[in-house]
Amino acid sequence: MLRQALRAGNVQLARGYATASTAKAPIALFGIDGKYATALFQAAASRNALTAVESDLNNIDGQLTKDARLGEVLASPLLNKAAKEKLIGSLDKKSEITTNFFRTLLENNRMGETKAIIGAYRALMEAHRGIVSVVVTSAVCLGGKELKQVKDSLTRGGLIKDFKEVNVVNKVNPSIVGGMVVEFGDYTIDMSVSSRLAKLDKLLTDSIAV
Repeated sequence: MLRQALRAGNVQLARGYATASTAKAPIALFGIDGKYATALFQAAASRNALTAVESDLNNIDGQLTKDARLGEVLASPLLNKAAKEKLIGSLDKKSEITTNFFRTLLENNRMGETKAIIGAYRALMEAHRGIVSVVVTSAVCLGGKELKQVKDSLTRGGLIKDFKEVNVVNKVNPSIVGGMVVEFGDYTIDMSVSSRLAKLDKLLTDSIAV
């Protein structure tokens, strides 16, 4: 369990994950990265260390980006636990919560999820500050008018509420052919042509199989 392992000064390690406090996360995230990030957020909130942990994670992310091999080594099953603990000690961090968290990741064999967990924690911090990020993936670059329409539609439709700011980011992926895929929080709205074609192909395949 992650219950006490993330508290400052407590290095007890346990398997699995659970909330470290009653602090409520601003948005619900799922998957391995979402669950670990949520546990870390709750532990940090209970110790008034949200920004301290955020700073640590940003520093660590910078290290992993600068030296891609570092992340590969930490995630490798070939490196023994003692060597990994030494590498964890070399990561740029100040909060004991962050240190305990990475020890827990190591104990639970989840070091390979580090980058994804850092991204999930950032999403929680954005939501904590009243910001929600919306990623719009399209086959070609969209203009400001189209992105504003997406933002307005989500706001009017009630899918996004209780946020001070909506940050819309456009990513280009020609493989979706046309249309768009809208992602925010744990929601995915797939309006891409490739998705429709895949559904049509499955329908035809199932029909032929029958």
